[in-house]
Amino acid sequence: ARTISAGDFARPDDGPGFTDHDLFDCDFLVLEDLQHLPRWSAQAACDLIDRRLARRKALVITTSIGPAALIHLPRRLTSRLSAGLVVQLEPLEYASRRCILNAAAQAKKLVLAPDTLDWLAAQPGGVRTAFGLLQSLAQIAPEYPGPITRSIAEEIVAGSGQPTSRRTELPAILKRVAQAFGVTQKELMGTSRLRTVLVPRQVAMYLAREFAGLSLPRIGAAFGRDHSTVLHACRKIEGSLEDDHQLAATVRQIRAGLG
Repeated sequence: ARTISAGDFARPDDGPGFTDHDLFDCDFLVLEDLQHLPRWSAQAACDLIDRRLARRKALVITTSIGPAALIHLPRRLTSRLSAGLVVQLEPLEYASRRCILNAAAQAKKLVLAPDTLDWLAAQPGGVRTAFGLLQSLAQIAPEYPGPITRSIAEEIVAGSGQPTSRRTELPAILKRVAQAFGVTQKELMGTSRLRTVLVPRQVAMYLAREFAGLSLPRIGAAFGRDHSTVLHACRKIEGSLEDDHQLAATVRQIRAGLG
C-alpha cells in the first residue's frame, strides 16, 4: 500500500511522481488532496488512473471538493474521477475527534488534562489540524512535570510566554537559510522549482520542524504547501545530511547562527 500527496506527485525533480513505477504496480494506492494538483500534471494523473485500472489495482483519490468543482483541472481528468465511485465523507463530530486524539495522546505518552482534550477536539480544520497541534505539544511536554492544561497548551501553540520563548521562530530561520544559500526569503516562500531554491526551501522546512519544533501543518501553511510535502522535504534533507558533507556543514553553520 502506498500514499502520496498530489503536491509530491506533481514534482518530478524532487518527488516520486513520474518516475516511481511502484505507483503503477502497488496493490493499493491513495492519492491525497487532488485539489492541490497543478493543471500541467493532469495528464500524468490520467495516465496513473488508466494504468492502474488496466492492471486492476485499487486506487483511492481524496479531495476537499467534488470532481465537478475541480474547475482548474481539465475535463479529461475530472471525467475519470466522476466515472468511479464518488463518496462524500462528512467531517468527524466532536466526540469522535476527542476519542481519536485521546488515543493518539496515550500512544505518545502525552498526559493531557481533560480541558486540553476538549480544546483540541474543538479546533477548526478537522483531525489533521488537531494532530499537528498534538505533535507540537508532544515535543514540549517533557518540560512539564504534570498534565498539560489548556492554558499551557494555548501558550505553547500561540508561541508566547516562557514555554516557547527559547524556541526559534520561522522568520529567523528563513533569514539565516537565505543568507547561507544566497537566495532571497521571497524565493524561499515562492514556487520556484530550481534546485538552487528548492534545496534551501527544504532545509528551511527541515529546520522549522527539527530545530524550532513547529508542526507539519503550521510549516505547510507558512510555505503554502500541504503537510505531506513538508514531511517529504524533512525526510529528504535528513537523508541528504548523511551523504552530502557540504550540505551538512551549511546546516551546522545555520544552526550555530540560530544559537
